[in-house]
Amino acid sequence: MKDKYLGPYQSLRQYLDALEHFGHILHIDDINQNEYEATALMYRIIEKHNVREAPVLFFDKIYSKNNVFKQSSVGNLFGKWDLEALALGILPDEASSQQNYQLALDKLEQHIDKDGKWPIINPVTIDASEAPCKENILEGEAVNLFNFPFLQTNPADNGCYINTGSVVLEDEELGRNVGTYRCQIKSSKRIGINPQVNQDGWKFLQQLKAQGRATAQVAIVIGTDPITFSMSGSKVAKYGEDELAIAGGLMGKAVEIVECETSAISVPAHAELIIEGEIPLDEMEEEGPFGEMYGYIGELQRENFVMNVQTITHRNNPIIPNQFTGITRGCLTAPIEANLNRKYRSEFDDFIGLHYPLEFPGFCFVKIKKTSTNKTFDIGRSISTSLKIAKITVLFDEDVDIHNLNQVLHALGSRWQPQRSSEMIDNANGLSGDPSSIERGMSSRIIIDATRNATESQTNKPFSKMNIECLREEFPDLLETIEEKFKEII
Repeated sequence: MKDKYLGPYQSLRQYLDALEHFGHILHIDDINQNEYEATALMYRIIEKHNVREAPVLFFDKIYSKNNVFKQSSVGNLFGKWDLEALALGILPDEASSQQNYQLALDKLEQHIDKDGKWPIINPVTIDASEAPCKENILEGEAVNLFNFPFLQTNPADNGCYINTGSVVLEDEELGRNVGTYRCQIKSSKRIGINPQVNQDGWKFLQQLKAQGRATAQVAIVIGTDPITFSMSGSKVAKYGEDELAIAGGLMGKAVEIVECETSAISVPAHAELIIEGEIPLDEMEEEGPFGEMYGYIGELQRENFVMNVQTITHRNNPIIPNQFTGITRGCLTAPIEANLNRKYRSEFDDFIGLHYPLEFPGFCFVKIKKTSTNKTFDIGRSISTSLKIAKITVLFDEDVDIHNLNQVLHALGSRWQPQRSSEMIDNANGLSGDPSSIERGMSSRIIIDATRNATESQTNKPFSKMNIECLREEFPDLLETIEEKFKEII
């Protein structure tokens, strides 16, 4: 019988109930974000536990912008690797968060079909009377964004931001697009929206503009289940594909949706809060600065889309997640990695898997089978030029666990010779938030061959054995025996 606390979850509240049950939430009785205490606490919690082990923080009472919010603000929702397994219905192994992440990856890769397609279950519309997100409907003078705990995370941010919202756009010809973009609260009824140039949301709005539209209807969905939010914040869905249908396929049941009050846009019915409005397509405003995922303050955007808010609907006592961008991991990442693994495995027989740790933006660790130096760099070149975050692409042997930073750094230091095993790419597409880029969205790259073959191909001699290899050859069962014998302390 399935544990009732295992995912997939229909709502953020089901997910939070499970986190409470498994002991992953740390409650903070009283904290003052007017003094940026929540931000400082998140830094210290991450430093103490590391980003993959830090608990979810639930702020029982938080002061922000001269308001007091109770039982309504939560941070670091997706940091722990154990939560990747929970969200997919896998009971985590308490001894190894790394193993739990791998179990999530394995399940996802089995879910994707042999052609690299994600199975879909189309969302199903329910009546508004059954939709929790319709428990409260605010219109006219009752609409005030400052009545909800959207936090200003950094002193240098240009005000409060919605940084866990799913921006939903719909059109009869273009379909539905669901994407996560930072949203600056400019006033009680006005929001700046930041889809970067060539992101799917930007393409969608530009196409509407090309059709001659003066405005675009839009909804911002806040507080969905973890899988729906992961689809919103990733590139799993290609442009034109429905993120909600892919989320339903992964959850094994349709996402329940309901029509907005002011437009024909449909939104997840179990979300915490929905902001409805329109974007004037011929009107742009400044937006930012904002603390980006690299951990640095991103620059002011001279021209960005704006949204005029018309209606807000929400659950009773809505819970608003805050990402603490640049400090915590922002969403489930196993679906993203699984999708990329299937993509590159279909292109290269020698590719095994990759991992790009969001806590170390710019790095991409790649595991490959033993192959020629030329093929190694072909794989590295393809990944580095097609994956914007992969500024430093490092290729490793099969024996290196690319999710284990100790093994990664050990292999890099001992198997790589910079002069003969590196390749520079002078100019390629990069992440727009990279503070070292001179031209926004462009970046140089480095590909590093940290495999044994990089040396063996030069010397025509076998690479030196690792000490632990010799131990295993002489005493094949010793490590497992010791693990059982001393399990109380290991």
